[in-house]
This record gives sequence, structure tokens and C-alpha cells, in this order.
Amino acid sequence: MQLEQILGHIAVGAAVLDGTDLRVLYINQYLASLLSEPWRSQGVLGHRLSEILPPELASTAMPHLWRACSLRQSLVFQDVPYEGLLASRGRTYWRISLIPVTWESQREALLVTVEDVTSQVRSRLLLKAMQHISAAIAGPFALPEVLDRILQAVQEMVGSTRCAILLLEPVTEVETALPDIAQPRPPMHQESVESEPLVTLAAQKGLHPSAQHWRPRLTERLLLSRALREQRALIIEDTSRCPELELPLLDDDGLPRRPGSVLCVPIFDPHPEQMRPMEGHGPLGQRAGDPPAVVGTIEVYHRRARGFPAEEVELLEQFARQAGLAIHNARLFFRIDSLARMASRNVRQRENIMQAIPDGVVIYDARWRVADINHAVRRLFGWSDEALGLPIWEALARSQARFEEALPRGPEDIPALERRALEQSVDEIKVIGADGHPYVIRRSYAPIHDAVGDIFAFIVIYHDVTEQAAARERIEAEVIARTLELAQRNQALQEAKAALEEEGARMQTLLERLPSGVLLISKEARERPRISIINRQAARLLRRMGVPEAQLDNPEEVIRCLAGRASEEIIDRINVYGPNGELVPAEERPLARALFRGEASESELHLSQPDGSMLFLLASAAPLRASDGTISGAILVWHDITRMKELEREREDFFTTMAHELKTPLANIRAHLSVLQADDLRWSVEEQRDFLRTADEQVERLVSMVNQFLDAARVEAGALRLELEPVLLSELVEDLQERLEALIASSHRSLDVRVPPQLPTVLADYEMIIRVLTNLLSNAFYHAPEGDTVLLEAEQVSPREVEIRVTDHGPGLTPEQQEELFTRFSTFAASRRPAADRPGQPVRDRRRDSARWSPGTGLGLYISRGIIEAHQSTLTLHSSPGQGTTFAFRLSIAGEPTVAQPLLPASAPRGNTTGSREGAHDVSF
Repeated sequence: MQLEQILGHIAVGAAVLDGTDLRVLYINQYLASLLSEPWRSQGVLGHRLSEILPPELASTAMPHLWRACSLRQSLVFQDVPYEGLLASRGRTYWRISLIPVTWESQREALLVTVEDVTSQVRSRLLLKAMQHISAAIAGPFALPEVLDRILQAVQEMVGSTRCAILLLEPVTEVETALPDIAQPRPPMHQESVESEPLVTLAAQKGLHPSAQHWRPRLTERLLLSRALREQRALIIEDTSRCPELELPLLDDDGLPRRPGSVLCVPIFDPHPEQMRPMEGHGPLGQRAGDPPAVVGTIEVYHRRARGFPAEEVELLEQFARQAGLAIHNARLFFRIDSLARMASRNVRQRENIMQAIPDGVVIYDARWRVADINHAVRRLFGWSDEALGLPIWEALARSQARFEEALPRGPEDIPALERRALEQSVDEIKVIGADGHPYVIRRSYAPIHDAVGDIFAFIVIYHDVTEQAAARERIEAEVIARTLELAQRNQALQEAKAALEEEGARMQTLLERLPSGVLLISKEARERPRISIINRQAARLLRRMGVPEAQLDNPEEVIRCLAGRASEEIIDRINVYGPNGELVPAEERPLARALFRGEASESELHLSQPDGSMLFLLASAAPLRASDGTISGAILVWHDITRMKELEREREDFFTTMAHELKTPLANIRAHLSVLQADDLRWSVEEQRDFLRTADEQVERLVSMVNQFLDAARVEAGALRLELEPVLLSELVEDLQERLEALIASSHRSLDVRVPPQLPTVLADYEMIIRVLTNLLSNAFYHAPEGDTVLLEAEQVSPREVEIRVTDHGPGLTPEQQEELFTRFSTFAASRRPAADRPGQPVRDRRRDSARWSPGTGLGLYISRGIIEAHQSTLTLHSSPGQGTTFAFRLSIAGEPTVAQPLLPASAPRGNTTGSREGAHDVSF
């Protein structure tokens, strides 16, 4: 029991096995927690070890256990790898001890201890891998050998038999075959890469032979592309969930197989600034401060879907940094070797080229000392090898040539010389050569840059242009003589050109300012008529007609796109209709009649626009004739008469609606008066009064309707007048309740008023606001369910405004119904009015001057909105089907600044603005 207590508290796994049959006599909690299900839950005491262990583990462990039992000899196994915990920890390492002991009742037993040494082993493996890679870093190994060492170290660390290195370079087994192997791939910038680069499988272990030639493009389908963007290791636990990923195939007993899981670790370039530097940038455009450049990835593959433990990932990330150093070092050694060979070759080539150049060439070093000269410049200046190494001012001073220009005098002239070289200046000088002959020399300066972009030398080239200069002087003399002759002609041409340009500008301005669309159609012999000129209005009309080529936001682009196109492709294919609604064929339209018959004509056409609305056009065309009388083209003019058609329709609707609304009360008045005038009928005084009362009510209704028409006209013209005054809302609402008393009593509904008495006074037209609220409450009582309550409330919503709301719980409005609710003569008002026989509808009150239901004109909400807008406010609507309706508006608090004024359009007359609103414009009897 003492041994059990000890084993239960140690930090290693421990178990006691029967020495005769290897049954489990004891197991501590640590070791039991490592068992798989169901053994972890049900326990293993009394079971043979061969039943508990997986078959592949039992086949390896059982011989050693029997050996320790039979020989009664302790055995210790160091750093035993175990892959049973791959999903959670990856490959683990254990120290296993087999110690014969005597258990209870002097029974021979075997004590098995299991100690987790994964961290120590991984540290040793990482250290070994780093030493292995350090050897590659320290020597000029070829890149393929370095990559193979990296993969060998990866296999030893994580135990994976299938892994690969992907690089953003074309890599072959023979490094010298492709020198680009030593060049790092520049970081990806979308704006500077025209096409995706290739990704090369630089090294691999355990992949199928078909993957040897796997060279995909760098797209989002590769994990390398994602690692470039995210700059971190990526884990794909189940590749079947990412079918879009492009992966190399594994070798599964000779058969190609897609990996089941992948770990992708980026390899960063440790010194990107050393490779292909540019001023202010890293490799080929890498900006200062950008993330490190990713040169490739180490990818570990497994056949089945599984996870990658964080310890394993962190281990590979640390190792990837060492791998990046090794790859960088191999590339650097190769680059140095290549540059050395290239430098030697360039020296020989430069010497040959310098002597073969017919022009004089002088190469100066960075301090403007003569570094090299060729034979041509030696002959021109009379220089010998003694000029080499001399500063430019001293070398030119020793020259046997004579210069007309001032020569450099000393170091103070170096900035000017460098400026000429940086600007790559070219000039001409006159020189008396060393042979005594005069020369005209074209001199050009240029800097020479090294591989990193620094200037290390300057080159000056002297090109003999003596003959060309003489020919140029002769030509210049002739040009001067001809210039005088052409001056007068040019003057006349300039005047004619200015006149033409002015005329063209006038025509262009006229075309652009015309409110109509204008097109000039040219007709060449044996060619289809084409559009030569089109103005902006015509381009806009073609866009409204749905022409695909005209669907551009900028009219100028539409004009450029349509100019030169065949008219039959653009215009003739548009379906247009005549006034009778019949389709007008292309040959009967004004353009075709002008082009092919020589007739000038016009016709009214219409068509449906892409949004479903109608476009009405008055099209007119006239032929253009050449000097021989043939038709050379036609002018087509489109007048947009859509608005005129709409106004005609609105006028017809107005008169139709007004006639319909006025007919009913007039008919009632006529009927009652006719009855009273009948000679064969006798009516009592009370009956006569009833007839007259009814006729009077119809007259009152007629007057109200006429006044509504007049108010609607004022709203439309912006001439609604207001008499602003401070108004106490509590008093206004009390007056409103008295006026609507009969309406409320007969409607079987109630009115809930929520107006705090402490509300400040507002600046408003008292009667106009009464009129708006009467209209809103009448509508609310119309549509509220029987027995329901209509809510009238007011509250101060800001230091300057009070909001008034009217809410009912009626059927609500759809968005389409809300759009037409505030229009004149809205047919929706009649369509949503409850039927007269609907339960709960109020009975008409026969009393004079009482609020009552009467047929609407469709102008109430239109006028109400105009009144509220005249108060510099907005009548808002909040409603949805089945949720009721709320109308609201705001009024300014009295004493606050306001701009509410009579709304008069700029063209409206200013007279008659002080009289009574009712007396001046309304109809009354």
C-alpha cells in the first residue's frame, strides 16, 4: 500500500503487471488518463495488457515485457516515439522503465513507468536541426542540397514522411541550369503584378512522381498565396472541406492521393534589403515598413484528416526562420559567384566595345577623374595614357584641341557637371581638333549606376556632327527665305482658320444649348448611313430609349461611342409607335424618308423607356444634298414632348375630376328645386324647408369643393398665404374638439387627446392648422376600427419645435399606397374609404354647420401637406399594413426665428396680397 501511495503522487505514469500473464494489478491516475476509450472510463484492472494496447503497439511492446518478466531484469528505453496522440500533441516521446518487483502476497510483478520527455527530445531535435542547417548557412552549398537538408530536419522533428518546400521561383535539380534560382521572389503587390507568377515544388519527400512537374500559378487556390497575405502559419485539418485548394498528390503505396490535412509554414526572407534593392524600397517594389517578404513555405501533409498540435506548429515556425537563413545564404553565394563571373566577362567586353565605338568616349569615376578613353577621343583631343587618372579640368587643359566654350576650372564645377549627367544633357560644341580641323561635336552626358542603383561613374560621348551641322545651316538659310514668303500666306490662313473656328464654336454652342436632340447622318456612296454629329440632348434621349451603347454616365463618352456608328444599328432598331399606338416601321420614319426619298417630314412618336414610363417625341428630319443634287445625308431632330403630354393628361384629369365632383351636388340641388316648383304637387311648410335645407347643404358642399380646388391651385402655384400668430395648442385642441363634436359622437369611436398644458405657444396660422387637424382626424375616424380610439398628441421635441401627431389603428398603408397618398385627386382616398353600410360608420348629421362625412375630392391631404410646408415644416407619414397610421408635423415655438412667409413663385403677381384669404380668392355665397 505504501508503494501505491508513492506511485499515485509521482509525475509519471506507473502500472504494476502480473508477472505470469501481464494482467494489470495497479495503474495510477496519470497513466490511466492517457488510455483511450473505453478503457479510460471502465478501468483496466484485471485485464491483460494485450487486450488494452492497440495491436501495432502490443506487437512491439509485449516481447520486451515478457523478457523483463522472465529474466527478472530491469530494462530502460529512452526517447520512445509514440504517435497515438497525433491529433492533440503530434508525435510524442517517452522514457519507459520495466522494473521487476514483488507485489502483494509476494507475487512476482513488473513495475512499468512511463515518463513524458517530449519537450526535451523536441529541444534536442530542434537544436540538431539548427546545427544541421547552420552548416548550410556557413558554406556555399547549392540550393537543392540546402532544401533537402531542411526537409530531412523537418522529418526528424515532426515525424512526417510527407513534406515539401514550395518556392516562388522556378527551381531545378541542377542549379546552374536556371540562374534565376538565386533570385528572391519580390513580395506581391496587386498594382504591380500583371499576371500570377509560377510556384515551384523545390523539394519534396513522400509525394507521388506526378507531383515532380507540379508548377501552379500563384492564385488564391494555393496555401502559399494565403500565407503571403496573412503572414502566418496555416492549418487545414480536413482538405475535403476546402475542395478549391490546389495541393500536390501524395504517394500512397504507388497511387496518387490528395492530402487529408496540411500544415503550411511560411519561410521569410531574413534580409530582403540585400537582394535587388531600390531607392526607398525593398526587393522590386517592397516598401519600407512592409511585412517581411515570404519566399516560400514548408508544407507537412498527412493522408487522413487530423489536427496539428500547437507545439508542433510552433516548433516548425522556429525552424522555418533558420530555413529562411539557409535559403538566403545559398542564393547569396550563388549571386556573388554569378556577379564575379559576369564582372570578369564585362571587363573584357567593355574594352572591346570601347575601342570599336566610332564616337569619342570618356569614362570618369565618381570624382570626375578620367577612368578610360577610346581611340576616337584620343585622336580628337590628342590624349595619351597620361590623361588617365587626371581630373576632368586638368585633362582638358592638357588637350591639344581648342574649345570655344569655357572649360571646367576646378572642383567647384563638379556640381554643374553632375547636374548635366543626371539630366542626361545633350549639347553641341565647336572644337578645333588635335589635327587642326574644325569640328562640330554633339556632346552627351549620362550617369552609370551599379546593381544597387548608386552612381559610380559618368560617361561623356562626343559625336562628330560636322557634316550635319553644315547641312543644317544651309537648310536654315533656305528656311529663313521661305519663312518670309509664307508669312503672308500663314496670316491669311490664320484669319480663315479663326473665322472657321469661330463659326464652328458657334455651331457647337448652338448644338449643345439646343433643348432638342440633333443628329447629323452622313450617307456615303455604297456605304450604310452613319452618325456624324450628335449633341448631348440626343445622347441623353438615346440613353432614355434604352440603347445599350448610350448607357454611360458621361454624355461626352456616349457621343464618342456613337460617332461613326451605322444609324440602322442604333436608331432603326428602336421600336417606336405612332399616335394611334401602331408600330412605325423604320422605312416610314422621318429619317428614312429623308435619307432615301429626299422628303422633309415630322411625326409624333412614342416608346416605352427601360423603367416602364413613356417617352413622347416629335421627330423631324430633312435631307442634305450635295452639289450634284444627290442626297449626302440628313438632319434628324427630336423634341421631347413628354412633359407637354403629361400636362395635357393632367389637365384632362383635372377637368374630368372637377366635373365629376361638381355634378353630384348640382344634380341634388336641381332635383330638390324642381320638386318645389312642380305645380301638381303640394308640400307642407316643413317639407319645403326640408327640401330647401337639403339644397342649401349641397350648395355648402359645392362651395367647399370649389374652395378646395382653389386651395389646391394655390398650393400648386406656391401662393398659399399665412397669417402667423402665437397659438396656444391647448386652446386650439379644445376648439377643435368642439368643432368635431358631432363627428366624434356619430362615429362610434373616441378621441384621446394628450396635450400637456405647459406646452409653449407656437407660431402658426390658427385656422390653417385647425383645417389640417380636421382633415387628419376625419381620415383617422374613417379608418379606425369600430370602438377604437384615435390618438391626438403634442409634445416638445426640441428647444425650438413642438411635434403634433394623429394616430389611428386602421388597416395601414403599403409603400405603394403611401407614394400616391399626397397627390392631387388621389384615387386611393376613395379606394380605402370604408363602405357606407360598414358597421360603426357614422350617420350623416342633418344639422347645418356640423362636421359630417361627405364624398372626398382627393385634395385634403394634398392641401394639408401644402399648408404644413408653408409653415416651413413637413407632413410625415409612418404606416405599414395592419399596423395603423401616424401623421405628424412640427411647428416652431413662438419667439424663435422663422422664415415662414407667403409662398409666391418668382413669376407670380405681387398685387392683392393683403386682403382676406377667403374674400380674395375663395368662393362663398
